[in-house]
Amino acid sequence: MDDNPQLGQFVPDGERRRDAIHIALAPVMAAERLAPGQHVGLVQADNVELVGPCSHNIGIVDPFLTTNVEPGQRFWLCLYPGTVTGLRHVWTHPEFTAAAAAMREKLR
Repeated sequence: MDDNPQLGQFVPDGERRRDAIHIALAPVMAAERLAPGQHVGLVQADNVELVGPCSHNIGIVDPFLTTNVEPGQRFWLCLYPGTVTGLRHVWTHPEFTAAAAAMREKLR
């Protein structure tokens, strides 16, 4: 059994541990006016950025926003916990960026 916090479920009686979690985020665009925390999904089969309420929601509008998201505005979609099937962290570092640029220049 998974011993991690289960968002979307009530906290069991007696649970006193604090924890931290990763939440998968995707930059998306609102198809209509949306509220922070509103459940949304992809509204067009060929568009992985346009989201709104639908029959197959995949996450919620950034719950930390303090105002509604207007149509056409971009925001972070918080995907439902446990639904991501692959994960990688992408990072940058100035030394690696400089080395990659130097290598590209050398190959010219």
